[in-house]
Amino acid sequence: MARRKTRTARLREDFRENWQLVTLCGLMIATFLMGGASRGDVMSLIILRPLAVVCLGLGLYGLTARHWRAYRLPLAIIGAITALILVHLIPLPPFVWANLPGREIVVEAGELAELDTIWRPLAMVPFRGWNAFYAMLVPAAAMVLMVQVAPERQRVLLYVILGATALATVIGIVQAGSGFSRSLFLYRVTSTGAPAGLFANRNHFAALLCIAIPALALIASRAREPRKNLVRALCAGGALMAIFMIFAAGSRAGLAMAFVGLLGGWAVWEARPEQIRRRKSGPTWVLPAAGTAFSLLVVAFLAVIFGRADALERISTSDVAEENRLRAWEVTAGSLWDYFPVGSGIGSFVEIFKIHEPVDLLSFGYWNHAHNDWLEWLLEGGIPAAILMIVAVVAWARGSLYLWARRTSGRHSIQLGLFGAFAILILGLWSFVDYPLRVPSLASLAAIAAVWMTTPRVVAAKAYSTQEA
Repeated sequence: MARRKTRTARLREDFRENWQLVTLCGLMIATFLMGGASRGDVMSLIILRPLAVVCLGLGLYGLTARHWRAYRLPLAIIGAITALILVHLIPLPPFVWANLPGREIVVEAGELAELDTIWRPLAMVPFRGWNAFYAMLVPAAAMVLMVQVAPERQRVLLYVILGATALATVIGIVQAGSGFSRSLFLYRVTSTGAPAGLFANRNHFAALLCIAIPALALIASRAREPRKNLVRALCAGGALMAIFMIFAAGSRAGLAMAFVGLLGGWAVWEARPEQIRRRKSGPTWVLPAAGTAFSLLVVAFLAVIFGRADALERISTSDVAEENRLRAWEVTAGSLWDYFPVGSGIGSFVEIFKIHEPVDLLSFGYWNHAHNDWLEWLLEGGIPAAILMIVAVVAWARGSLYLWARRTSGRHSIQLGLFGAFAILILGLWSFVDYPLRVPSLASLAAIAAVWMTTPRVVAAKAYSTQEA
């Protein structure tokens, strides 16, 4: 009984010391299970967003000045994004709002409806602006909790992400093996005829698979005896499975970003500790034998997937939406100056595009996003959004150079930082042709990756302070 009490007391003590990590892991698991779609009308958001608000409240309660000083850059960026959205939702007097660029159609409609004296926010579609604000609470909660996790424990989130990737892969295989039975997809509006895993969109599933490749390289690079060869074989097989599943999803962007993922895997592998480089390996037959067995298993699964998904045909052909994407970009880019310099308002793209949509793009469908988030963010946010994007890109570039210059240190935090840099790079490049950061799970992953990129500086500053003392 005394031993049981001691164990219980130890668990309570561990939870008190690491409650931020436990809370964050729970939030990330919930985010992957319920936040795989970008739409604002997904039923699971009724649970996920209030949960994120609670987690954000707990995170803000535990946030100290020390945490802020250590991680002020990522916290400031995500805070500025959230603040910009809120600014767009502040009601303005009629004489101010009516004179903003691009508001003529709403002013005229207000006059006809005798509503021209009411105060309106800068956002031309306020309810979508509020949806954008609520959406930001999920990655904000993840980041605020993550900055409070001790650097030596931040690697736990890597395993949560890989676990979610493995679950998504298994679900994708089951979806393909069943002939894409509608009951096996998690969302009502979803990709059809392609595995989507935990996501509504097969391209977002492919994005997670691309990010998993450098994550597996990190795990393999830290493997130690006596299971080093087995771990490396499983990681290699997992990377192979990820690439084949990208093929199965039929994602063109996924194929391009898979190369970036492989490059990231190489960078992370090169940053492994020197003692692991020099250490002798175990029996040489283990790695090829395990790799061959796993590859045969992958081939067996993919025989089913390719037979039913017609993945290669999807990659080599294009649908109407993809063919019209360039035209949609032209329309969006041509509309920028109509709302310069403040933008049309966060979340307003759908309605703004309908105003400017040319006749040749009219159809029974609609454009929910520009499929170029950089361009859409410029349209909606104007110059302030452009400034935030520039700051974020410069911060990423400086952080990446810092990490690369210290890749020979062998520190785990440097490897995690490099992985985080490539995860953000993949999502950032993908955002030129899609909108992965509007998916709660991927947005939260990016928030955590930003903290991983900053942690090596925090560790170095702490070590320097200790030496000075």
